[in-house]
Amino acid sequence: MKWTLFWRLLQRRRGLVTRGLLCWAIGWLILVNDEVNSYDARLQMRGAQPISQQVVLLTIHPSDVAGFTRFRQQNFDRSESLIEVTDSFYWDKALWLDLLSKVLKQNPRKVGVTLFFSENLNNSYLHREQLKILKDPRVMWAASATLTERTHLPLLSNDIKTNIGTHDLLRDEDGVIRRFVPAGTEIPHLAEKLTETNIDPLPNRFINYRGTKSQFARYTARDVLDGRIPESMLTNKIILIGSEATASSQFLTPLGSSERHEVIAQIVDNILEKRWIHRFHSQFYAIGLFFLMLISVFAMTSYPQSVALVLMAWLATMAAAMSAWVFDGFYIWFPAVSPAIQLAATWVIFIGYQANKIERQNWRLQQEQAYFQELEQLKNNFVSLISHDLKTPIAKIQAIVDRLLSQNPTHEFQGDLKSLRVSSEELNRYIQSILKVLRVESRDFRLNKEVGDINETIQDAIIQLTPLATEKQIRIEQDLEPLFAIEVDFTLIREVLVNLVENAIKYTPVGGSIRVSSKETNESILVSVTDTGEGIPSDEVNNVWHKFVRGKDQDLKTKGSGLGLYLVKYFIELHGGTVQLESELKKGTKVSFRLPLDMTDTEEVSS
Repeated sequence: MKWTLFWRLLQRRRGLVTRGLLCWAIGWLILVNDEVNSYDARLQMRGAQPISQQVVLLTIHPSDVAGFTRFRQQNFDRSESLIEVTDSFYWDKALWLDLLSKVLKQNPRKVGVTLFFSENLNNSYLHREQLKILKDPRVMWAASATLTERTHLPLLSNDIKTNIGTHDLLRDEDGVIRRFVPAGTEIPHLAEKLTETNIDPLPNRFINYRGTKSQFARYTARDVLDGRIPESMLTNKIILIGSEATASSQFLTPLGSSERHEVIAQIVDNILEKRWIHRFHSQFYAIGLFFLMLISVFAMTSYPQSVALVLMAWLATMAAAMSAWVFDGFYIWFPAVSPAIQLAATWVIFIGYQANKIERQNWRLQQEQAYFQELEQLKNNFVSLISHDLKTPIAKIQAIVDRLLSQNPTHEFQGDLKSLRVSSEELNRYIQSILKVLRVESRDFRLNKEVGDINETIQDAIIQLTPLATEKQIRIEQDLEPLFAIEVDFTLIREVLVNLVENAIKYTPVGGSIRVSSKETNESILVSVTDTGEGIPSDEVNNVWHKFVRGKDQDLKTKGSGLGLYLVKYFIELHGGTVQLESELKKGTKVSFRLPLDMTDTEEVSS
């Protein structure tokens, strides 16, 4: 049952679901296609970061090699900056003996030679003291692995191969080095040998490049040979020795071109400080984009466009801030471009959806409005027709009853005829009340204002209802202050006064009293009608102003249509005034209305 209801809900919201999935697909495509560029941009934007102080770079210039002068003469027709030399060019026994002996005197932790010197190179006789320097356990020589996973050993590899490590670096399809992949063979990578760490070949680790090459302590081989390095500068440090980059020996990184020993220095730093960039599986990011889509769709469909735009901008800002924060603080990569583009796509797609939805709602409202107008007109026509058709037979009944009463004053049916006359009069009043409601609620109803005295209208209403009050032995007291003339629709105000006084007479017991008062304030005229009836319960006071509403106990005691107070409130509010009712059980009720003296701003058309 639950799955059936869920499926029906999806069917009803099919357009919404389709658009949401489209936004999610856009974010996913951006994530897949822009993943690499976003990673590079993140590294470039954050600037230089702290690096390990345990790593020192030594760079050998071609001019440090004894045969450099002869080599340059052989290539005199090319610019020196474009002279291409291989690693083998840098093999100079005397140079390396002198360089390593001076480096080892400062007692470094490890020395890594990132240049690969093939075992096929000319290796003239080396006596024991020279081999002791070149094969010192702290010196690690670079080996090279081929695509067939065969490792080419370096010239100075020892018998048990403990002083070598591969120097190969993995390039992505665009030639940029972003990941570190351990060798996975019997010969570890040079970075592992230097840090004395065994790294699991899976998963691939993204290198957390810490900034430009100038961040690492960096010296040249000539600085060492000439004794320009301060004492103890290399003590307990990891020394990486490499060559100066040429056109064919540059390695591309997200931060630009670098030399091999600089890239390996970044890897060594990541190993020592445990700051690899962690990247979760793509499905994890897809789930994150899905929840972001749900939140953005909820914002677009639940709030106004201006509020939704602010929320979407806030979501994009928060996604970018969180991405930068976790990347710099916890070395976790979260996408920032794909969430921003997905949010923008959601905004664009759902703006169209909302516009279409609003257009359909407006059309539906117009149809409903036309239907209700037609229905209201049919209702008014029906009630008006029935009311008019009833007035004629009622008038005939009253005429016949009056004739019978006058012709046969002593007839035995005299009491029944009088009762019939009273009932017909009540029915006539009901019909008149319904016709008044229809008239004042019609769209072309207008106030017919004229200047006059409210007190005169009060006295006329009292004179009209005096016989009814006399019949119940009720006194009507007047407390009317002199009033200035006021411009109102006196026909409607007379209806208000008649309804209020008639109600007071109706609900006041025999022998009671009614007090009608009027007074003028600075801005309005206040008229009050107070009776000594049973009063109205407090929980019914606010409901008596509604159409066809009467007190719960009045249906059995008195007769009425429930339209009197509704018309009172309606007529007074048409004049821009207010009504108020105060009542207390067993003590009576006071109904007041207030009319403004300046009524130039009141509406003259009832909607």
